[in-house]
Amino acid sequence: MSTSSIQSRRDLFDVFQHTIEGTYDELVEEQELQPGQTMLKTFLIESNVTPEELHERVDITEARKVDFDLQELIIQRNATKYTFFLDHEDSRFWTLYTLEESEDAKKVVQDMVSGVRNGLDYTWMPIEQQREVMDMGVFRDVGVSYDADDVFSEDYIDERLDFGDLSVRSSGRGTGTLFDILDSHDELSSFLSLSSVGIKRNVNGSFILERVTHNGRFTTSGGDSIQLHLDTVAEIKERYATLLRKIEENHRLSYESQEHGTGLDGTPLVIELDNEIEDVRQFIENIITAKNPLRLWGAKTKLDDQYWKIKGVDLHNNDKYTIEICPKWLRLYLGDEACGNTALRIYSNLQRHYDSNATMEVEE
Repeated sequence: MSTSSIQSRRDLFDVFQHTIEGTYDELVEEQELQPGQTMLKTFLIESNVTPEELHERVDITEARKVDFDLQELIIQRNATKYTFFLDHEDSRFWTLYTLEESEDAKKVVQDMVSGVRNGLDYTWMPIEQQREVMDMGVFRDVGVSYDADDVFSEDYIDERLDFGDLSVRSSGRGTGTLFDILDSHDELSSFLSLSSVGIKRNVNGSFILERVTHNGRFTTSGGDSIQLHLDTVAEIKERYATLLRKIEENHRLSYESQEHGTGLDGTPLVIELDNEIEDVRQFIENIITAKNPLRLWGAKTKLDDQYWKIKGVDLHNNDKYTIEICPKWLRLYLGDEACGNTALRIYSNLQRHYDSNATMEVEE
């Protein structure tokens, strides 16, 4: 798309307004988009770096200031250039907008987020927060998946798990009924993790059609109010930010000298499992490979039969962590300066790739 005419935040949102109106009209009338016509994609990214530091770590060929805290970025991947708009008004949670093709956009953002020690991460929404998205509008479609093979080896899956890859996608009026049936099935409930939720949101006479994924990607297939899209992203971001703040305020461990020794402030996070771990050592060997999506490296120590400890590094920003693991639970210890997103990445990916019934209690 030509972006030379975009000189302000208002100009950008006018373009997006035209886009969401046009895509909705095409999908209603023709059931498909015209060649070259794309939907608005919005990515909510957790950041521990500045935009200037980002330019040092990502292959950005051009950067143009559009407005206060808004930049146009031309990012190169495999000799092709892609256009994104970075809104960094919120220094902790950035918003990336693009009209590029969906798969191209996802791969560019994945490259940005997955770099070692680049300070960026997805917003890893636990299933509990994805269910809250369902309540924000009329439930239109759902993606349910269990991708154990993204984390666990083929041998581990064959020996320990019932599924390596299970995927269901549904849209239309029966979607809610189908999801309720699958969700209530005792044998399937541990293997059905939400990958995306689609809603139609109506507020004050305006509407927007959104599909929201588990890692903070919004695809807007139509609507009549770009402001409602921005408000929807902001509302979901605030829920996630609130959860992250609670983790960092209550579950980072710090030590301080006291009159009779050393005092400990903060408590570890405990993830309770419904799908018990049969072989803790094998489980650990699959989750500390330093690969996506967990991005964890560590050294394991046996404390007792089926009771192990990992001391390692989160490759997101080199924070240290400790995990104790038993068949029924994981106990996560974060340092006093650690990023709380480490906990949400571990938790949401365990739900997605191992046990969708896993729970983690965060103190208020």
